[in-house]
Amino acid sequence: MSGQKNLNTRNLIACQFGELVDSSEQLNNLYTHAKGIYALNEKLQKHLDPCLCGHFTVANYSDETLIVNAETSAWASKLRYCVPDILNYAKHECGLTRLKSVRIKVSPIHNKTVQSNLSSTRSVKKASLSKKSADFIKNVATSIKDPALRKSILRISKHAR
Repeated sequence: MSGQKNLNTRNLIACQFGELVDSSEQLNNLYTHAKGIYALNEKLQKHLDPCLCGHFTVANYSDETLIVNAETSAWASKLRYCVPDILNYAKHECGLTRLKSVRIKVSPIHNKTVQSNLSSTRSVKKASLSKKSADFIKNVATSIKDPALRKSILRISKHAR
């Protein structure tokens, strides 16, 4: 029975979302653009070399510029070699005929599935400070008058190795 209740709740939410999007031209345009970004991202993930997949996302596009976020500067460098191919593919296969440039930016991917895959394959190193840096931060904190800020700064200083 709870499965039926969840299905009804999802249908109600989808219906309310649809009504909300349809009620405003701006929201409808924004939603349509977001769907276009998602579709373009899916197409590029399939088109480019499989080793690049999961290390970039399409961030946005306009008539003339496509913006792609790379996970790190290393992946951004690899993607920059693909810019002519990305530009050609987006213009001819994805309908962005007026596209003139592709910008590659470094920005961590905020995709939960990609992040969970990354965290399961890589160990995450906790941030730490040298003893000297921690002492310096403690000294700075003592001169701060705002008690909440002082407390936060002192908490940071406790991350000494």
